[in-house]
Amino acid sequence: MGAFTARAPGTSRREGDRISCPADGANQMSKGRLEAFSDGVFAIVITLLILDVHLPSGVRVSLAALKPLLPKIAAFVLSFIIVGVYWVSHHNMLHLIEKVDRSLLWLNLLLLLCVVFIPFPASLLGTDLSNPLAVRLYGASLMATNVAGTLFWLYGTIGAGLARPEVSREFAWRIVRIHSTPIAVYGVAVALAAAAHGVSLVLFAAVPLFFILPNRWLRRAISP
Repeated sequence: MGAFTARAPGTSRREGDRISCPADGANQMSKGRLEAFSDGVFAIVITLLILDVHLPSGVRVSLAALKPLLPKIAAFVLSFIIVGVYWVSHHNMLHLIEKVDRSLLWLNLLLLLCVVFIPFPASLLGTDLSNPLAVRLYGASLMATNVAGTLFWLYGTIGAGLARPEVSREFAWRIVRIHSTPIAVYGVAVALAAAAHGVSLVLFAAVPLFFILPNRWLRRAISP
């Protein structure tokens, strides 16, 4: 997950927010409500990440006291950026999805479940950046989140046809490939956790940077 950084041309932010749920027939469902709930979850997750960064009670503030917090700060910054990329991707996926049904709601909850779990391995990683188990858990949680995001997009676009008309099947599969690539990168990071944890951390950081930094190829690839 993390492919989207652009919006489909010719569409407004709130266009099509109020739609009918195919599974319920006459019942009305607001796509905006799903977006608002998801945004709230992302906001809580990002807030939880910082709660692990604090000095022990009774310790006087000094450079020496702050030094042990550097791994926690590093894990916080890395996780903040990664969750931010997930949020941007989720926001733009929903912009290109026109309708919402029950299955998509459950897939969205699965994605949010994976996102909500991230602060736990992030906390472990901040305790010891060189711990292989902490690195593996962190990478596994990111892999699970990308898998959930890919399933969400696959169902919404190819499986149930809930996407906007301008989203072609070829474009949908292109995004699936972009979503799937980080899974492989995170998998390599997990495999290298014991032998080269530094490389694993670099791979964790490289994936979000790929989606954040100006990238002409990526910009063309995510345009329907």
